[in-house]
Amino acid sequence: MEPKISVIVPVYNVENYLKVCIDSITNQSYTNLEIILINDGSIDKSGEICDQYAHNDSRIIVRHQENKGQSSARNIGLTLATGDYIGFVDSDDWIELDMYKTMMQIGLNHQLDIIECDINVSRNGENTNFKKPGILKLENTSQAVERILKSTQFSVCTKLFKKSIIGNSRFLLNKTSEDAYFVVENIPKSNNIGYYSCPFYNYRSNPNGTTKSPYNLKRFDDAITSTLFIKSKWTPNTSSCVDSLKQDTDDKLSNIVLSFVLKELMYHYKMLNYYPELDKKYEHRKRLKKLIDTNYFKSKSHNKELKQAKKLSIKSFEVIISINKFKHKILKTNQFS
Repeated sequence: MEPKISVIVPVYNVENYLKVCIDSITNQSYTNLEIILINDGSIDKSGEICDQYAHNDSRIIVRHQENKGQSSARNIGLTLATGDYIGFVDSDDWIELDMYKTMMQIGLNHQLDIIECDINVSRNGENTNFKKPGILKLENTSQAVERILKSTQFSVCTKLFKKSIIGNSRFLLNKTSEDAYFVVENIPKSNNIGYYSCPFYNYRSNPNGTTKSPYNLKRFDDAITSTLFIKSKWTPNTSSCVDSLKQDTDDKLSNIVLSFVLKELMYHYKMLNYYPELDKKYEHRKRLKKLIDTNYFKSKSHNKELKQAKKLSIKSFEVIISINKFKHKILKTNQFS
């Protein structure tokens, strides 16, 4: 008997995309699936669509709940899941038909605990990159951490997890970076990870998605908290670091972790200068400036703006960003004039 995969799909107001998503799962060439649809308080026809599919396919389980967010829906799915492996698909996305068959073959052939594929970002409902041949890379924990940090690809949807690896792990509620927390907790539990570079997972770029909402302090706070969490868990040779990374004394990995941290800090340091009304008293920028100074390390790879942020005062850096913002506005005006 082939191992069973539980595929967890949180559903919320996606009636225009949901059938494509579910069809891509039910039509998989790998058939031993348990498909768990969690209708998270949809007010459109998404819940009805879920029920219709469950009526026609015995592999589908549907649960309806009041709107509590994606993390809550996924956690319900994890509680219900009986599969040997766990996968996730977001309800406005879709997957290629051989995704799970290929990933399971790789996982079983190499006795992997986590198998990951590449992702395709689609703006027109197509995957033009799918014909590119994939390359398999077998990784230990440190190698996987290095790759994920460099690509910043924390999505759980590109990964298949052995259920035994996940254990009692659950998604944090009310966080915009819930995938990052989940991946950071679970990657170090395995020494056998496989990355296959074929873009089996199709992410639909949704102009109404949460990542497209205006920059705000909620996004800022969640991002900084998750970034510091990643540092605490994935920096070698720290007392808070998980055992599987304590053995790695390679300065290269430490610098990769710090480079990721500095990149995230810089992004939000700049954004708060682009939207100064969110930080009128400079309290958030003071915090970020201190964090940048604390995590800074000498490297030729640092860009000009990071060096300026380290060297200049907060108000001096604000002036530079204001000038750049003005120049960008002029260029954009001239472009469309």
